Amino acid sequence: MRRTAKVALLAIVVLAGVLRVYNLRDLPAGLYCDEAGLGYNAYSLWQTGRDENGTRFPLFVWSFGVSYKNPVYIYSAIVPIALLGLDEFSLRLTSVAFGLGTIVAVFFLCRALFSVGVGLLAALLLALCPWHLHFSRIAFELISFPFLFTIGATLLVRYTQGRRTLPAAFFFFAACPYTYAISNLFVPLFVVGFGLLYLKDLLWQRWRQTLLALVVMLATVAPLIQFNLAHRAQTQQYFRNTTFLEPDMTAQEAGNRFVANYRQFFSNRFLFTEGDEIVRHAVRGHGELYPAFLPLLLLGGAVALLRRDRASKLILLWLVLYPCGASLMTEIPSASRGFIGVVPLCILAALGAGSVLWAIAWAIRYRPVALALQGAALAAGAYVLIPQVQRYLHLYFNEYVRYSAPTYGGFQYGYRDMIRYMESERGNYAQLLMTATEVNQPQVFALFYRPLDPSQHHRGTDLGYTILDPAEVARYSLDRPVLYAVREPELRYFSDYTVKKRIVAPGGQTEFVIAEVRGRKTFLTRWLSLGLFDNAGQSGIRRDDITPADVHKGRFAGKYGDVYWRQIQQTYLRVDLNQFYSRNDRDHLGNPEYACAYNYTTVHSPQAQPAFLELMGSDDFMRIWLNGRLLTSEPLLLSERLKRRPVELQAGDNGLLLQSCETAGEWVFVARLTDAAGHDLPGVDGRAEFPPAAAPVAPAKEERVDLQVVEGFDEIVRFPEAHATYTDYRGDSGEGWREYFRDEDGELVWRTAPCPARKTTVLVFTASLGEPAGTADLYVNGDYALSFDTDDRPGTHVAERGGYRLVFVSKQIIHGNSGVIYLTVPAAAIRPGEPLELRVAHSSGYPESWFLVKGRRDTAAFEKVTPARAAAVGRQEWQEEPEPNG
Repeated sequence: MRRTAKVALLAIVVLAGVLRVYNLRDLPAGLYCDEAGLGYNAYSLWQTGRDENGTRFPLFVWSFGVSYKNPVYIYSAIVPIALLGLDEFSLRLTSVAFGLGTIVAVFFLCRALFSVGVGLLAALLLALCPWHLHFSRIAFELISFPFLFTIGATLLVRYTQGRRTLPAAFFFFAACPYTYAISNLFVPLFVVGFGLLYLKDLLWQRWRQTLLALVVMLATVAPLIQFNLAHRAQTQQYFRNTTFLEPDMTAQEAGNRFVANYRQFFSNRFLFTEGDEIVRHAVRGHGELYPAFLPLLLLGGAVALLRRDRASKLILLWLVLYPCGASLMTEIPSASRGFIGVVPLCILAALGAGSVLWAIAWAIRYRPVALALQGAALAAGAYVLIPQVQRYLHLYFNEYVRYSAPTYGGFQYGYRDMIRYMESERGNYAQLLMTATEVNQPQVFALFYRPLDPSQHHRGTDLGYTILDPAEVARYSLDRPVLYAVREPELRYFSDYTVKKRIVAPGGQTEFVIAEVRGRKTFLTRWLSLGLFDNAGQSGIRRDDITPADVHKGRFAGKYGDVYWRQIQQTYLRVDLNQFYSRNDRDHLGNPEYACAYNYTTVHSPQAQPAFLELMGSDDFMRIWLNGRLLTSEPLLLSERLKRRPVELQAGDNGLLLQSCETAGEWVFVARLTDAAGHDLPGVDGRAEFPPAAAPVAPAKEERVDLQVVEGFDEIVRFPEAHATYTDYRGDSGEGWREYFRDEDGELVWRTAPCPARKTTVLVFTASLGEPAGTADLYVNGDYALSFDTDDRPGTHVAERGGYRLVFVSKQIIHGNSGVIYLTVPAAAIRPGEPLELRVAHSSGYPESWFLVKGRRDTAAFEKVTPARAAAVGRQEWQEEPEPNG
């Protein structure tokens, strides 16, 4: 290799190194639990010769009780950690080294296959490639796979050129399964493909070398095979948890799914525009490659296909096979599981660029002119590529840090600062606690950041931190102050605390609040529950399965047969209905879905007094009764944001009944009674019992109001688009008509049922709002009435103008935001015996903002809307509290 080529390669490696090492400790900001696990195991092996489980120099490390971590990365990471100490920089430096090694290996592979020039181009493109740069800065074990495989491929090419390198090539191929699980499928497929291309050479002309190579390969994988056989259940667990394959899936279904997944790895969206959707794997708004790669890839692929040598077909084989393993998995397309594909893509792009330079040299025989034109071609390529590289580097080094750091779905930012602060305060508190809410393997961060001798951990020494949900009150005492790192919303559980430190991510998000906690609020934790009842189509929340004004022991007809009141046994402040009913839903064992339950507690108050009822929980609808009186004119949609309303407690026993209906996911709620300032009410508590022989308090009489309720839809007049396929909250599609903001002169016009009298009228009809936010204008009989927002926010939306009032009550997010509209029209606009003509047209928003009215003529009847209920809906009986500020 000439000196100029060596200098050029060195310059490329230096450039790649700078891009990979710059701010490595803090970008990505935070440290993902998989990174911390690899780093701690490397540190533990260096210090004690044992992994986190106390196993001496294991072949594979069983980590987090979930899967085995591969040895190549862990044992390689020992070197920088031993030299520099355990932190993010030393750990991620291993990835930098493997990334730089792959760049060098790609140069030698392309030099062997094509030329020094193509090798330099391939090395440069790989050095700048977003896909490779991204994973060269993260401590993920996958980065070692392309390094070993590229070395093996280089030796394989040398074998095809007459060298005796097949055994060495097979050794590196056989070592790949020790780097990353996907290689278990990819490498055998590649070796088989190579064997078919060179069958004659392998079996006849050079069979001795083939035999030796097979022996080397078998000897290399033998420990792996033995290990897998000895730990079959655990080694298969990762695949079972991540594959789409199911035991009852037919071959055709599996094949169709595989093909659909496979195609996504070659999609424009994945490669050039959006990339991997997982925030840890890619920056937003950028593909895994630069758009400038596309023409070079097409040209390079054509050149490789048309070349007469068989060796160049190995790169095409590599490209074709790269998605195979990943396509059997979930999370499609995955930049991590498909990472082995970055090398052939960069090689083919370099081959395309090199072919342009070859073509110029072939066409122009006069060397000075040819060199000038080649220089011009390279300059033109740089002119196109450099702005794309600059844009990506800006996205990565300036914007990525703001949104990739927070949450357990990102890089779990905050543990380093949290633990350092709490360690400095350790001597001042009897107990240090970390939240177990929205976390992923938090215990590994205590090991990674706390200066604890690994041998002490092996002997069972406590981590030094109690990791639990602050709602799990039975597991910690506040007899003495404790130092607790919690999520900010969890401060609501405490009545007496002082915020000591906030851990704020680079994007401004508060990740943790470290507080000295001295007192807990009192919650209603003792409940009787009755269920399950059916909630198909979310119908349960509108149905009384029991008589709310007469709650008593007895037998009731439930979703799967007779049900009885049972006491909820819990150690949390939250009532977890999924856990309580985990064995009662025959269709969804372990996690009930589309079900309702009634929950009752007897609240004892020493005196008659005003109070506030506070509720929060999962995104499920709830109806509430206190002493038989309904407190929700419309079902209340809970959320993590606290909702509260004033109530009156009578002296003695009060019956509080909550009907909760869920669709899927979490099913929890938290309830509390307070004074107006949010403080506990002395002497007020809840009991999981019915009042002894006390007659139920009769529900409050419905207030008489002078208005009429009319069905808000009778016939369609004009519409831009008909829709009979959009399902609404009632569970079927039926006729519907929609208008978009993008529609020119788009308007939706329909007539209501006739209005019997000239009085204030509430029109009730079924509608859906589009996901993209917009604003629509409403006209009544041709006169402008009001404007209202259209979006996918759950809950209740209210718009008012003059005597007009529109309340949209969201029922279900399905084909948009499906719900019921209550439109109040003043008496002056009513003509007795005649319908009203309603017109809706968007006035602003996104082009895709839309409004849809359903052709249902019975919405008011279906919802059992009375005049009093129509008057009360959306009147802010429940108020949402702001986030606590500590």
